[in-house]
Amino acid sequence: MKLGALIDHHGHLAPRDALAEAMGRHFMPFPKEPPPLLFDVDGNHAQMEAQGIVSRIVSVPPILYLYELPAEEQARRIAAMNDWLAETVAGMRMTAMMVLPLGDTAATLAEITRSRTVHGTADFAIGAHVHGMDLDKAVHGEVWAALAEGAGLVMIHPWQVRDGGRLNDLKLGNPLGNPFETTVAAARLIEAGTLMKHPALRVMLAHGGGTVPFILGRMERAWEAAAHGRAPERPSLAAKRFLYDTVLFEAAPLRFLAEMVGSDRIIFGTDSPFDMSLQDPAKLLAEAGLAA
Repeated sequence: MKLGALIDHHGHLAPRDALAEAMGRHFMPFPKEPPPLLFDVDGNHAQMEAQGIVSRIVSVPPILYLYELPAEEQARRIAAMNDWLAETVAGMRMTAMMVLPLGDTAATLAEITRSRTVHGTADFAIGAHVHGMDLDKAVHGEVWAALAEGAGLVMIHPWQVRDGGRLNDLKLGNPLGNPFETTVAAARLIEAGTLMKHPALRVMLAHGGGTVPFILGRMERAWEAAAHGRAPERPSLAAKRFLYDTVLFEAAPLRFLAEMVGSDRIIFGTDSPFDMSLQDPAKLLAEAGLAA
C-alpha cells in the first residue's frame, strides 16, 4: 500500500504564553529556543508546500499536556488551549488535534464532547502515561469508548520520560527515553486488550511505535510460553490494531515496520517543526517503498 497524498498526521503548534509559562516551571526538558515554526502558521504552509504536504494535523507539544497540574486547573487551561488551536488553524491547510485533561474522567469526557460539538474535531493527542500512571490504569473504559465512538485519530505521544535521571545527563531522553515510553504504553494496552475491547479505536503510535515492531517477536514468544495470565490475543495481532507514523528517519526500519504490522497500518507524519522531525519526507518514503 502506498501512502498517496501526503497528509501530515503529526505536527505541532503552540500558544506562546502557555509555552513560556510551562517552560518557566521547568517541568520537562524543552529547547531553550523553541523552533520558530511552532508559532508560525504561514511558515508551516511554506514548509508544507516545499515538502509536498497537502495538509497537516497539529497538536500542542507534550510539555503542554499539563497532567502535572491539579485536575480542575488542568481542565480549564486545556479547554482554553484547545480553543486557541482550533481558532488558529480555522480556514487553513491545518486541522486541530486536541489534548485532553486526563486527570479526571468526567472532565475528559466533557472535553471530548465539547471538542466535537464546538470545534468539530474528533482527533486527540494523549501522553504515553498520565503523570506517572500508565494509560491502561489512568484512562477509564468510558473514555476509550467515547474516543472510539468519534472515529477520530488518537495519537499516543511520549510525554515525560520517567527514566530521565538515567538518561538526561547524556541527552538520551529524546532518542532513547521517548521511544521507550511509547513502547511501554503500547505493550500495556496490548496486555490489557484495550484496542480489542474497543475495535473502532484509531490509535496512532508516534515515532513509528517506538521499539514495538522490534520486540514483537519477543512479546509473541512470551505470550506462547505463558502458563497463565496471557493477554487476550496474540501480541502480533494486537499490534496490527494500532496505526504508526513515519517518524523513523531511515528507510530500513520503516520497511521493517511495514513488514511487521502491514503497510496499511502506517500513516504519514513528520513531527514538525522540531529538530527530531523528518527533514526530507518524500525521499524517505520513496526509499522505503511507501511513496505514491
